Amino acid sequence: MQLTEAIAPLEDGYAELLAAVAELLREDEQVRALWVSGSVARGTADAGSDLDVVVTVRDPAPFTDPSAWSSLDPVITEPIPGRAASFALTVRSGLRIDVVVEGVEELAATPYRHRVEVFDRDGLVVPDPPADGGGPDPAAMGAVVTEFLRQAAIFPAAVVAREDWLLGQVAVHNYSVLLFRLFAESNRPLPPMGVKQWSARLTEPQREVLAALPQPRATREDVVAAMIAVRDALITHGRVAVESVGGTWPDGIEAAVAAYWRRHELPWG
Repeated sequence: MQLTEAIAPLEDGYAELLAAVAELLREDEQVRALWVSGSVARGTADAGSDLDVVVTVRDPAPFTDPSAWSSLDPVITEPIPGRAASFALTVRSGLRIDVVVEGVEELAATPYRHRVEVFDRDGLVVPDPPADGGGPDPAAMGAVVTEFLRQAAIFPAAVVAREDWLLGQVAVHNYSVLLFRLFAESNRPLPPMGVKQWSARLTEPQREVLAALPQPRATREDVVAAMIAVRDALITHGRVAVESVGGTWPDGIEAAVAAYWRRHELPWG
């Protein structure tokens, strides 16, 4: 894929931002190559995507100081967890760029294998992207269900008994995320896409289920009704998703949690 084609879907201004990065780094002989990565390199970028770049250098140490990127005029500079000398920048125009710096010796084992070259002084060889990760993982889906039931056992005492309806709003949201994770896992293998592309991971019926879930106000009536709605979606649609890939729904755990809800005078099923 050509660089111009790769960045074309991005919001206006990213081509100029990338040009500024390239101009900054071409002057530094420590820098051996600059690449565009992320959704742009995978060919899945759109107008909502940001820019991800990988900078291959002889020695990452000089880049641990975020001031190395001050000429880009960032208003927010956050370290990227687990990556020394790498930062997530938001520049004054509001555009976003993640800069990952790696040593030349790291290239053979790099996790950033989808790349489009901006410049490469040495003809470096990037390993091929990994093969498709395969289909759904019933064990992973089972772990999500267990977490759902664990959180369900917390709700009667921590939210209802305490009348903490703000916490209840968070709990409803968390349940929705768990259902999303079940749906997305059941649809694997998925085409390559960015982590922020949520709806694209779902089928149309799955999107409709999630879109129909209520978003409660912080009141007892709203929170309890919304919690029951999202719980019911999990134990019906979520169960179908688990069993469709050969997983087993933990009926015994659900029965125990259901009994606990009823002791707190909350309906289950």
